[in-house]
Amino acid sequence: MRAVQKVAISVLTFSFVCLPFAEATEDRNLESTFRHLYGGSLLSLRTPYFGKTLEFNSSGLLLNNLVAGPWSTCGLLRVEKLRVNQHGIEIDGKRVILALRLEEKDHQAATSAKLQVVPILTTRDVRIRVQMSPENQDQINNSLAQIFQGGQLLDRVSGYWKPTISDVKALWKSTPGTVIGELEGNRPVYRGGPGLIPPKAVESPDPEYTPAARHQRLEGTAVISVVVNEKGFPEMLEIVRGLGEGLDIEALVTVARWRFNPALKDGKAVAVLVNVEVTFRLG
Repeated sequence: MRAVQKVAISVLTFSFVCLPFAEATEDRNLESTFRHLYGGSLLSLRTPYFGKTLEFNSSGLLLNNLVAGPWSTCGLLRVEKLRVNQHGIEIDGKRVILALRLEEKDHQAATSAKLQVVPILTTRDVRIRVQMSPENQDQINNSLAQIFQGGQLLDRVSGYWKPTISDVKALWKSTPGTVIGELEGNRPVYRGGPGLIPPKAVESPDPEYTPAARHQRLEGTAVISVVVNEKGFPEMLEIVRGLGEGLDIEALVTVARWRFNPALKDGKAVAVLVNVEVTFRLG
């Protein structure tokens, strides 16, 4: 498995040192303080949404019409820029998704292959706008606390996927239709196969090329292992076979945007692990 880019997790809290905010001329000082506190940090949305621009009011109510999705693929962003003015707050960032990564560990002279959850920094932009008239730092802090979740993000990331079969080789040798793990909220994940009506892709947008891959005229097919949840959203992903030159990340991001009719077991929608292919072909 090729290496993928990881994001260092910053645990966020919403307890800031209060600063006076008397006039509009203080915007820059307040903005500088928030840049220092948030710059490069990982933020977690209380309610995850797809979309490039998310607009909220000061109470944390979403103002534009967007689709809610899994926390693992649209609930996290890394802060790139932050602006504070008399009209509100703007946060520009990059989407972060959770993926499974193969980790080799030597244990008592026997090597076992296990999967661990890691946050992956993508190239997808996201902008958060909060419409408000800032009066002081506490007010801004309270508004952001309605939109973003504090607490131990590292614990939530590591506990998001709980495998019942942790060894990768054993997982793929397990009987199709058996429970191989649980998603957050104790939702069982089945291995696809007989006994299940498999998920069917109904929206599968094409991947984008990275400049390096386009320059090298790199083509090929990446294989992604994906947990399609009970609503038909991709929720956990893993690179099974990658291509390099940034195309592995693009494959993950692309599949995270796919939509499926969910798998059915005994007439009930369930989460299931399947492999999908993402083909990169120059026109």
